[in-house]
Amino acid sequence: LSPTGGGKTYLACAIGIAACQNGHTVTYARMDELARRLVIARGDGIRHQKMLNDLSDVELLIIDDFLTVGIDPEAANDLFAVLANREHRLPTMIASQSRPAYWLEALPDRVAADSIVNRLANNAREINLGEVDMRRQRDDQARATTGYWE
Repeated sequence: LSPTGGGKTYLACAIGIAACQNGHTVTYARMDELARRLVIARGDGIRHQKMLNDLSDVELLIIDDFLTVGIDPEAANDLFAVLANREHRLPTMIASQSRPAYWLEALPDRVAADSIVNRLANNAREINLGEVDMRRQRDDQARATTGYWE
């Protein structure tokens, strides 16, 4: 949990890489990209089901930018199906700027929202990365170096 530039993606990717290096399967996707891929896959029932199965069975699922932008009700239903299949079996990592209370409001269907948030928030470990914008800090450091030009 952190604002834009706080290092959520960096940390999620580092954990994903470490999991891969230790022989685990990992899928990383931004939420908007994942929702878009699910919409496209819906046109082919077999492809759609395979995608849901793959997301349900990967050893570590990382969803970045969770609900930074809204998702449609069908994508929310797909997300629920995946999370329900993973529950108590496999870890899911969520990188988000917002807390679960916001997710309840942002998801399109109240019942699905409650089910999704319940599965994500219970037994979760929240890592708050603070308020530092690492991109801005890095850019400020770069500007201070000799030879930097804009």
